[in-house]
Amino acid sequence: MDLKEKINMHPNRHPWETARLRALQLILAPEIFEGIKVLDVGCGDGFISGRLFDHLRSKDITAVDIHLSDEQMLELRRTSADIRYRRDMPAGENYDLVLLLDVIEHMESDLDFLTRLVDRYLSDKGRVMITIPAFQSLYGPHDRFLGHYRRYNLTQLIDLTRSCGLEVISSGYLFFSLLLPKLVLSKFLNIRKVSEGVGSWNGGKWITTLLGMLLNIDNRLLLQANRLGIRIPGLTGWVLCEKRG
Repeated sequence: MDLKEKINMHPNRHPWETARLRALQLILAPEIFEGIKVLDVGCGDGFISGRLFDHLRSKDITAVDIHLSDEQMLELRRTSADIRYRRDMPAGENYDLVLLLDVIEHMESDLDFLTRLVDRYLSDKGRVMITIPAFQSLYGPHDRFLGHYRRYNLTQLIDLTRSCGLEVISSGYLFFSLLLPKLVLSKFLNIRKVSEGVGSWNGGKWITTLLGMLLNIDNRLLLQANRLGIRIPGLTGWVLCEKRG
């Protein structure tokens, strides 16, 4: 969750958040191992870092977000003692896995940002997992509210990563079922009001569970199609890369 969307430290999680977490677990399962060293850049409220690696007995996780308040830092350190939360980037360390989950669209020069990060923080053969909001045609007020400079299609994202010395291992889209509603609301019906985003979710238990199940099925189908070489568009794009030696 982007901290601009956050209402309190213990929100009722939006089904999109939990479905994205599950998709990341499926994509990254072969890359996660005991003793892994992880850098989560733009960690938001720590939901992903706090869940993605919680099954590991041994791990070294640093989570960074420049927008974390003192109160949020104290709460995260209290509830997630095995993760180092900070507002600034660490100095001179190499990591096995770097997470950039809806981050690079916030950078005016995404190429410079990603190149510096790969050179400085990623170990040889280390992995980078990137997610982005998809399709510039859907760019709207909520993107501007969040400080996005752009949205991407998958070809643009792959070209960017290759320009930074990364080799693409796998890539695809998530949330096909949300793509058409987004298009209809923002383009055809011209409903362009800035929403509060996932941080404002107040759905009840049953609707939250049902929507989560549907989004999980959606993403599983997209990931399975992707393995078969069938590329289906969705509201979120992703790429998993390896640093070339």
